[in-house]
Amino acid sequence: MTRPAVVVLAALAATAALAPGAAGQPAPQLQGTFQMTGRITVAHNVRGEHVGQVVHRTWTFTPLCPTLPCPTVQLVRQRATGTDSLTLHQTQEGSYTGDGRYLAPLRCAGRIYRPGQAVPYKITVHVTPTGQLAATYVNRSRINLTPCIGVLGHDSARYTG
Repeated sequence: MTRPAVVVLAALAATAALAPGAAGQPAPQLQGTFQMTGRITVAHNVRGEHVGQVVHRTWTFTPLCPTLPCPTVQLVRQRATGTDSLTLHQTQEGSYTGDGRYLAPLRCAGRIYRPGQAVPYKITVHVTPTGQLAATYVNRSRINLTPCIGVLGHDSARYTG
């Protein structure tokens, strides 16, 4: 996590409403830009990825409420070939989850189709009381959008920031 995000997160958490049952501590808020480090945990038939590979990505979280705490947060995250955006919903204090989908190119019969595959995924983010993030990205299958027949892959990763 970049240093400015820590300061912003700490300042926002300090001014947020106290969480019930949090021993008088402010509820952790998901807001700011984070430099995330990920380790690929599953990579099956995904070009350019292998299990154990480390990736560095920038994730930006923006609450969708005028005041904090906010149960919905917009995530814009960097990918290897672009960015995508999804809405995360709070599932419990400090935990958020959301489902998204992006389109990716796919080679078929010597031609690259853009878009060639749809990639549905789920992201879960946990915010610790110190403002650190732990996240998972899971893609269980991909959808072929080309006229070719083929078996597409899937991938997963764990991130910290």
